[in-house]
Amino acid sequence: MTVINTNTSAMRATNASTMASKSLATSMERLSTGKRINSAKDDAAGLAIANRMASQTKSMAMAVRNANDGISLAQTAEGAMGEVTNMLTRMKELATQSANGTLKDTDRTALQSEMTQLTAEIGNVAKTTSFNGVNLLDGSSDNVKLQTGINADQTISMKLTDTRASTLGLTAQVKSTAISATAFAAPAGTPPVPNITINGQDIGAVAATPKDAKAIAALVNAQTANSGVTATAKNSVTATVGSISTNDVLTIGDGTTNTAVTMTSSEKDANSLAAKINSTLSNVAGNQITAGVDSDGKLTLTSKDGSNISFANTTGSIITGAKDSLGTTDLTPTGTTASVGRGTVALEGSGGTGVTIGGADPSKAGFTAGSTSAISISSQTGASAAMAVIDGALDKVSAARGTMGAAQNRLESTVNNLTTTATNLSDAKSRIEDADFSTETTALAKAQILGQASTAMLAQANQSQQGVMKLLG
Repeated sequence: MTVINTNTSAMRATNASTMASKSLATSMERLSTGKRINSAKDDAAGLAIANRMASQTKSMAMAVRNANDGISLAQTAEGAMGEVTNMLTRMKELATQSANGTLKDTDRTALQSEMTQLTAEIGNVAKTTSFNGVNLLDGSSDNVKLQTGINADQTISMKLTDTRASTLGLTAQVKSTAISATAFAAPAGTPPVPNITINGQDIGAVAATPKDAKAIAALVNAQTANSGVTATAKNSVTATVGSISTNDVLTIGDGTTNTAVTMTSSEKDANSLAAKINSTLSNVAGNQITAGVDSDGKLTLTSKDGSNISFANTTGSIITGAKDSLGTTDLTPTGTTASVGRGTVALEGSGGTGVTIGGADPSKAGFTAGSTSAISISSQTGASAAMAVIDGALDKVSAARGTMGAAQNRLESTVNNLTTTATNLSDAKSRIEDADFSTETTALAKAQILGQASTAMLAQANQSQQGVMKLLG
C-alpha cells in the first residue's frame, strides 16, 4: 500500500538515529570521565555500592594515617624512655660507687649532687615529652585510644607509663586518701579548720568549701618555693553502665554547676554514653569533666583539674557500680541523690627533698602526719638501699619500652592489613564504577556508524515518497 500521510520507514529511521545519538553520547561521556557510572540512571545499585566503597576506602586511608601517627607517638615515648634508661644506668653506677667503703662523706656528697640533677632531669623528661600536645610520660593519661578502623569499635589502646621520678621511687612522694565531705567538717577549738604544714611550711586553712582536691593542691603549690614540694590533684570515677532508656536523664557536674544529659535511642553502651556526655558537657563553660571507656569496658569520668565529680541518675539507672579514684569507695547514686567523687592529692619533693607532713590535723586533706625521704647516696647505707630502688625503676622503664615496642609492631601490622584491604576495595570499586575503554571505544565506533547509517536511511525514506508524483502524472 502506497501512502504519504504515514512514512513508517522515516519514523523507524528517526528512532534509530535517536537511539544511536543516545548511545554515542553515553559512550563519549564514559570515555571523557573514565567512569561507567556517571549518574544513578546508569546503574542505581552499582552507584550505591561504589559510593559506599569510596567512603570506606577514604576512611581506611585515614585509619592508616591514624595508625602511623600512633607509631610516631610510640617512637617518641620509647625514645624518651631510652634516655631515662641511660640516666638510671648512670644513677646505678653512682650508687654502686657510693656504696664502696673507701669513699669519704665529702665524696658521697659530690656523687649525691649529680644524683640530684639526674633525678630532676628524669622528672623534666616525663613532664615535657609529648606528641601533638598529648603528654606521654607524666601520668596524665593511662592510655591513648587509636582509631585504626572504619567503625566506631575498631580501636587499639596504647598503654602509657608514668615515668616521673616520684613514680619510679626516686623522689619522696605522699598520696592522700580520697577526700571526703566529713574531712572538711570544722572541729572544736581554734582555728575552726586546722592548718597543715608541709616541710614546716603552713599551707593555710583548708577551707570548708570547695570540698575538692583541687583546692588543697592549690594551697600546697602556693608554698612550693619554700617547701620544695609540689602537689597534683587527680579525680576520676569508674562506673558500670546500667540500663539506658530514651529520655532517661543523667545529671553531672562539679557539684556547683551541674548539667542534665538526656538519653536518646542512640545511647546503648559505655562508648555511646561517653560520647553523649562529652558532647553535652562541651557546651558548658569551664567544664573540666571528660568521659571515656577503660580497657574493661567501664565508663570513666575524669576531672582534668582534680575538682569534684558529682553525678546522679535523675531518672532511670544509667550509672551503677561506681567507684572513686582509689577504687575503694562505692559511689553508686542512691535514687536521685547525687554521689560526689572528691579525688586525691599527690605530693612530690623536688630533687632529693623529702616530704614531712605535720600540723594540728593533716587528715583534713587526707594526709597522715609523718616523713618520707627520697633516695640518697650521701651515706653508704643510703647508697646500698638506692641500688635496689634504681633496679626497680630500670625494670619498670624497660617493661614500658617493651610495651611500646609491641604496640609499634602491632600498629605496623595494622597498617599493612589496612593498606591491603584498601587496595582490594579500590580494585572492586573500579570493576563496578570505572569504564572499560576497550568496550566503550567499540561502542563509540558502533554508535557513530549507526548514526551515519540511520541518517542516510532517513534521507532515503523521505526521498521514497517522491514516487507518488509519478502516479499522479
